[in-house]
Amino acid sequence: AHDGKSVLIASTSLCKIFRYWIDGPTKGRTEVLIDELPGNPDNINRASDGNYWLALVGIRTPTFDLAARKPGFRLRMVKQVPTDEWLAPALNHGCVLKFNEAGEALESWWDPTGISHSTLTSMREHKGYLYLGGLENNRIGRIKLDGVDQTWNGYDAYWGAKGRVKG
Repeated sequence: AHDGKSVLIASTSLCKIFRYWIDGPTKGRTEVLIDELPGNPDNINRASDGNYWLALVGIRTPTFDLAARKPGFRLRMVKQVPTDEWLAPALNHGCVLKFNEAGEALESWWDPTGISHSTLTSMREHKGYLYLGGLENNRIGRIKLDGVDQTWNGYDAYWGAKGRVKG
């Protein structure tokens, strides 16, 4: 997290975001920051405005949700069903969410057809654009972001200008 006192963790299979405290009075504790996401989260990245971007690699389905609540069913599936026939989330959608420090969703971008950007696993804001990548995509997506700092540099936000290679 931006404050350096906690780490945000995406739980792909549970469709949740957890916060693990690494400093302060709640050090060592884990809490649910976002519960019941509409899909399976993958990577979390910083946004230029102090919020966060989240890629959803798959979208939840009623059948997948039912199986997730039945440990015995999942165990039988793993032991008795070929892996290519396991239940899986719907991977034919693309979604990126923006959320704040309190876990509230602020914005979302969807590709409901999955034609342009399905199975999104990563995103990075850089100089007024949001760049998208995914497991099975043979391209990089780019979304123009209005009302953001056009000079904000994703690399410097993570590593600082000192870490940049000169040349």
